[in-house]
Amino acid sequence: MNKSLPDKWVRKAVYNAINNIQVGGYLIPCYDMKVVMDAQKDDPQHYILMTTQTNDVDKRNKCEWFYESSILLDFVTSYSGAGNPGSRLLADNIVDTARNALQSLTLDAGSGLEIVTQTMNFPADLGADSGAEVIFRKFIRLELRIK
Repeated sequence: MNKSLPDKWVRKAVYNAINNIQVGGYLIPCYDMKVVMDAQKDDPQHYILMTTQTNDVDKRNKCEWFYESSILLDFVTSYSGAGNPGSRLLADNIVDTARNALQSLTLDAGSGLEIVTQTMNFPADLGADSGAEVIFRKFIRLELRIK
């Protein structure tokens, strides 16, 4: 296949679409795989991670091969404190805002790649309570057919 791998172009497009979205009075940062710590600021409590990416080459088209590409977005909200602080509502609202922002995703023209179709799936939520912190995680799997 004589096309560049779409990973970096997909991450760039996703980041540009959802980094620092405003939800419920919070600015929600987006990170690549892990949270970047800033010594001058507190660790973020609500954020988005761009995690696992996959690419399969679809050879069914005789004229041109396509990539079947996907990226998993991990939406994290955490609340410190004993008891039952926070709720899943902010995580729900962050996912919904990001979903809307991703609707018309396009890849940088310099990539030489184009999104043909786009599908979103929403895997099961996760929740954890350590006694000192409650964490809610939601996911979007963005699937792209790229030529």
